[in-house]
Amino acid sequence: MICLLFNFAITITRNMTSTTQRHLVNVDMLLSDIDALKQQPYSRLAHSRLLTALKNELAALSRVIEHETVYSFHQAVVTIGLESTLPAKRMADIYARLINYVLEYWEAQEKVDSIIDSCFDTNAEKRLQLLQVKAIRAKTQFKTVAKAMGDHDYTHCIAVLGLSQENWVWQN
Repeated sequence: MICLLFNFAITITRNMTSTTQRHLVNVDMLLSDIDALKQQPYSRLAHSRLLTALKNELAALSRVIEHETVYSFHQAVVTIGLESTLPAKRMADIYARLINYVLEYWEAQEKVDSIIDSCFDTNAEKRLQLLQVKAIRAKTQFKTVAKAMGDHDYTHCIAVLGLSQENWVWQN
């Protein structure tokens, strides 16, 4: 009986680890794709799609690693080569949150730009004000989380997410 439980526990652990590694490989591939964008003329649409996919993958990874030990997570991250990007389990959540703020900001800015470019009426002015507040809030929340990360992690995050050409870079 004890032997069966032990074998079951080992099987569960292996499945968790392989699922974690699968998500980490997907994260690594998406980060490589984002890095490859630097070689081409900048496209916010392509960047936005990759960041959305990365955010979803990080959320899935976060759910999987919730029950992993710190040691097993660290081993999986080292195996894939993401130890500088994900030095701790909580970084997956932090990156996902930061990406969400960037996407919220971009979405609000696109809507603001379309309102300004289209016919402007009194309702448009109210929508414009609300969207500008939404964009400012997303940017402020991004900055708050980024400051809590520290300079080194923040600089690495900006580089990895390909946000250096945007207005996401500032000095603390």
